[in-house]
Amino acid sequence: MAAVRLGLDIGTTAIKAAAYDPEGRLLARAERVSRTITQSGGKSEQDMQAVWQGVTDTLRSLTDALGDATITSLGLCGQGDGLWLTDSAGAPLGNAVLWNDTRAARDVSALNDSGASDSVALACHTALWPGTSGPIWRWIERHEPERAARAAHALTCADWVGYRLTGQIATDFSNASIPFLNFASRAYDDAALTALGCEGLRPLLSAPRRADSLLGTLMPEVARITGLPAGLPVCVGTLDLAAMIVGMGLRDPGESMLIMGTTAVVNILTDHVTPTNRPVGASALHPTSGAIIRIFAPTTGTGAFDWFAGLHPLSLGGANTAEVADKLNALVHDVPPGANGVTFLPYLNGERAPFVAPELTAGFYGLTARSTKADMGRAVMEGTALSLRHCLDAEGRTNERQGIGGPVKLAGGGSRNPVWAQIIADVVDTPIAVAKSSDHGLWGAACLGAAAAGEGDAITLAARAEDLIHFAPSPEHAAQYGPVFRRYKHLSHAARAVARSIAESEDYP
Repeated sequence: MAAVRLGLDIGTTAIKAAAYDPEGRLLARAERVSRTITQSGGKSEQDMQAVWQGVTDTLRSLTDALGDATITSLGLCGQGDGLWLTDSAGAPLGNAVLWNDTRAARDVSALNDSGASDSVALACHTALWPGTSGPIWRWIERHEPERAARAAHALTCADWVGYRLTGQIATDFSNASIPFLNFASRAYDDAALTALGCEGLRPLLSAPRRADSLLGTLMPEVARITGLPAGLPVCVGTLDLAAMIVGMGLRDPGESMLIMGTTAVVNILTDHVTPTNRPVGASALHPTSGAIIRIFAPTTGTGAFDWFAGLHPLSLGGANTAEVADKLNALVHDVPPGANGVTFLPYLNGERAPFVAPELTAGFYGLTARSTKADMGRAVMEGTALSLRHCLDAEGRTNERQGIGGPVKLAGGGSRNPVWAQIIADVVDTPIAVAKSSDHGLWGAACLGAAAAGEGDAITLAARAEDLIHFAPSPEHAAQYGPVFRRYKHLSHAARAVARSIAESEDYP
């Protein structure tokens, strides 16, 4: 068997690993469920040791499937943001606090209102949200001071797994970007750290490096557990989103892609951002080039689809995801654009793009005695697509008559649904291209690992033959979505005002 490259993706809900030949053909794949611990007060955590156990189990399954293949490199990516603390010996200090944790929501609102978060915005062109390291660190310093005092390293998920694989600690530019990296200097911004009262976090941060650089080699004890060869080159871990961008071969300004996954994401590559103290969305540096990735990540994507289908288990249930999708697609088939006046605001988990409002909730608007389950199903699919357009609109890349150019690549579980993909093309008025393969994050991680092992440039290595399915926007439907989008924005603005009013009038713990 030819040389094999491995990619590892440590997600919030699953840990995945895959093996590829140099042409990008998938040779084997393994996956394990990853458990999230949720508690009152907006807490969302993971047991760091359990995550590591899941990684070793996944890699062991992969190597067992590969047999005597010659494995030449390992690349890794993982969920971003959050805070994964260790002591000076590298041992976890409690559970990792995740990117979707909202315990610091009120603190973030106060920081934004006071202008203290402006330094963050000016440094990395990102709107602060509760699940980033700064707000989490502030919360831990106040509520768990002994834990904060023992902390020696502040890591991301990929940093933690990379450390356990190699014994080396490093972070890449993508993971380091939010919330303290200064994009002009490519170093941590002291003004931002001071403004957020996070001076104690500064010595815990690792200097950022390119993701295609060598982190280290696999330690013998890890080789014994996983079946991988000792001394295997491992790259610096990167953000899962950044690995997906590499896997799609994107690195040049003007390129863009959309994700309809559990959360939805709009990504636009640019070579310049204009600093402002009230940016829209987030920004991260490309893992291997000088480009900046403008990121808009609404909190709800396919989760809205799953939620709605789960409300109707008898009519929308199925043996698998494809059957459920087919039933919902059939249900909404004859519903026109605009869902007969029904609008769904997809804020099932609050919102973080194109605005930050963790207290916001979802809702249907425009329901009447004539509204049907089909109208509501169509509105759910449209609502998530409209949230993507809202992000593009906020960035100034689209308007009611002109799309963002294209074709734009669409990835994530929602891209497998042709009805949904067509709705997205119509709503954003842009040609959409969907790859039949859905492993761009794993493939991108594998290419970064190969680059770190000296096999070439990661983006060049990522080039592979892909079958694409194209969805062209319907001019008629795109025109109909103009007033639908205006209605969506108006309702979203009103919902935010109501949620803020309620939050300010009640005494929350």
